[in-house]
Amino acid sequence: MEIGGNIIEKMELLNVARKEVKKVIVGQDRVLGRLLTCLLCDAYILLDGVLVLAKTLMTNTLASTIDAKFSKIQFTIL
Repeated sequence: MEIGGNIIEKMELLNVARKEVKKVIVGQDRVLGRLLTCLLCDAYILLDGVLVLAKTLMTNTLASTIDAKFSKIQFTIL
C-alpha cells in the first residue's frame, strides 16, 4: 500500500484489503478492523490471544494482500 494520496483512495484500498482477508479469515472482523486502522496510521500492533484464533494467518494474508513483508515475533509472557 502506498502512503500518500487522498482519503478516498486509502479507504478504497483498505476495503479491497478487508474483502481479500475476509475470503480467508471468518469471524474476526473486529481484529481485522484494528489491523487496518494500524495500517492506515502506520502504527504497530501486538496481537495477543489464545491459540487457534488465526492471528498469524490473518496478518500473513493481510501482508500478502497489500504486497508487504510479513515478520512474526513470537514470545511467551511469563
